[in-house]
Amino acid sequence: MKHITIKRAEQEDVDAIMQLMQEAVDTVKVSDWFLPDNRQYIEEHISDRGFTLKALSSNNEILGFFIVDLPGESKHNLGYDLNYDDHKIHKVAHMDYAVVTSKARGLGLQRRFFKEAEKQLEDTIYEYFLGTVHPDNIYSRTNFVKTGYREARQMSKYGGMQRIIMEKEK
Repeated sequence: MKHITIKRAEQEDVDAIMQLMQEAVDTVKVSDWFLPDNRQYIEEHISDRGFTLKALSSNNEILGFFIVDLPGESKHNLGYDLNYDDHKIHKVAHMDYAVVTSKARGLGLQRRFFKEAEKQLEDTIYEYFLGTVHPDNIYSRTNFVKTGYREARQMSKYGGMQRIIMEKEK
């Protein structure tokens, strides 16, 4: 698994992404750590409401994916939880999902996804990168922190589950 490339996902990748999401559900250490989404959400985030990155092995197997959500003024914009004003709300990008297949875990893909997503947002209006992580998920928390995010607020989200909102300013 030496050579892994990060590229934008396309609609034809949705089935493979859904399979990886199911693998994450089946293998996550604690069920509260990962909340899966539906096919429609994945399809919308290939190009319409953000973008999705994929990690490819040298034989073009998808080893992971990363969804960036551009929430705008929708009520789920994490900026509202951090009391952002209207000016900042429009500049929020969510680092929404990072899923890596079990055989590629430990290779630093989540951090590579963060860096590539931020690179793709460089020449855009987006200046505030937010994401959530379960307080006990030391793996994802560490990846956030190692890529420059700070813990902004811990609160109940997603139907009562504890999450830490992670924040980074461009």
